[in-house]
This record gives sequence, structure tokens and C-alpha cells, in this order.
Amino acid sequence: MNKKLLIRLFMVLALIQLVVPLSMIVEREIILKEGKQFKFKTAPVDPYDAFRGRYVALRFQGDTLKGVQGFGHDQKVFAVIEVGEDGFANLVSISTKRPQGKDYIQAKVAYSFNQSTTLNLPIDRYYMEEKAAPKAEKLYQEYARRDSKKNAYILVRIKDGLPVIEGLFLDDGRRIEDVVKGM
Repeated sequence: MNKKLLIRLFMVLALIQLVVPLSMIVEREIILKEGKQFKFKTAPVDPYDAFRGRYVALRFQGDTLKGVQGFGHDQKVFAVIEVGEDGFANLVSISTKRPQGKDYIQAKVAYSFNQSTTLNLPIDRYYMEEKAAPKAEKLYQEYARRDSKKNAYILVRIKDGLPVIEGLFLDDGRRIEDVVKGM
């Protein structure tokens, strides 16, 4: 093969390796800048991902819709979001088609059974610094317990159905990283 052709192929490959991660970063930054902000109440779930590190596993109140069935496991759906009087986001309906003129988040069906459908939302992990994550997980569990009068929530920016988590907060509005730092 021609040496010039090999150099050009190498340059194209190197460019692709730069463009792909940069485009992923730019997409998330655009969502954080231009996306609409929603506040989701969390529920209890110390996880570790060998590739991405420590994180706080999140579960959401309202991830199950009653009176909705007929969806298959892992089916891609669009969940319509409405903000309640308490200021928190609620999933009110799901569809296989992208909703027009409504706020929504892309999700996958966990299971659909007995007149209800539970969703896997793509915002189920909050990654943190390695040493702070265990303390944050313990604190989060305390705040997210069903019998607790305390609450935890996440702020999420969503644009065109794609979400990015802005932060994990305790019910008094403090960011969990700040609380853990002070412990």
C-alpha cells in the first residue's frame, strides 16, 4: 500500500477517535445549558461499576404507571412528564411515539404486569468521587427511606427526551457532595 494512503487512513482514524468522545461531551453540555430542569423524588436502593467507579444508585418514586400495560421488556418508550404542585416531576403516561408539545424522557420498560408498567429511567446512577461515594450512599439511604420524613431528590436537565443529572440534593436543598465534605 502507498505510504501516503496509510498516513491519510491513520489521520482519519485519529480524527474519528477525537470527534466521537467530543461529540458526546458537547451533547451533554448542550443539554445542561439548554435543557428544561426537572426535580425527581428518589427512593431507596453501595454500588460499584468496574469501568466508571463509585456511584449512588437511584430509584424514583413514580417510576411505575398504574393502568398501563401491553409493553414488552426493554421496549423503548417516551414517558410524559408533568410537574406537580409540590414542584416535583411526575411521569403521567407512556407511548412508543415521541410526544409532541409535551415534556418527556426516553426510557425502557422494566416490566409490564397486572395493569401497571414499571420503567427503567436512564438517570439511575449518580457518579461521585471514589472516597465520598460510600458516605453519600449511606446518607442518601437515610434520606430516601420510606419511613423517613426526610427526602432526597435529583435535578435533571432534559432536552429532546435526553436527560443529564445536574446534582443529588437533600430535602433542605444542600448538594450531597457538600454535606459529605462536612462530615
